[in-house]
Amino acid sequence: MTDYAKLADIAKLKTIEDRTAVEKHKELRAASCTFFEGVKAHLADEMKKANLELRKKKAPTFDRIHLPSFDGEIFLTYGTDSLCRVGRGIMKGGCRITAVISGPPNGYEISRREYRCKQEETCRIVLTIDEAEGRTTAFSPDEVAADIIAGILVGKFN
Repeated sequence: MTDYAKLADIAKLKTIEDRTAVEKHKELRAASCTFFEGVKAHLADEMKKANLELRKKKAPTFDRIHLPSFDGEIFLTYGTDSLCRVGRGIMKGGCRITAVISGPPNGYEISRREYRCKQEETCRIVLTIDEAEGRTTAFSPDEVAADIIAGILVGKFN
């Protein structure tokens, strides 16, 4: 015979644990949002600067695609060939911004760069990890945005 009273107690504890986990996740998310919003604003500025020069050269320009279901991500296009998906993630002790360039001929991933943020002073400084060389470089939000735009123009991240 099944003891439903005992199962009900276990279910109640699980519900409380789930709510606590959701609250902790919201706290981490709120902290990482400030940095991501800064990068998002600087990306818009960098796109404007780049588009001015690209129009002078009669080259393709940058555009931003807004997808309502993807509020935590930014989609940037360069002409009709390249797409860069910039997204945020939460890690223990900080946040993470990942930029992925996809392009022709098949839309597969061409290049990826990850920027990790330490949760100190609401992420004013970001560390980028170069896995090939094993080095770490510090960036500010405006430098992250400039690095992403430059990477899209070149077609890969250095």
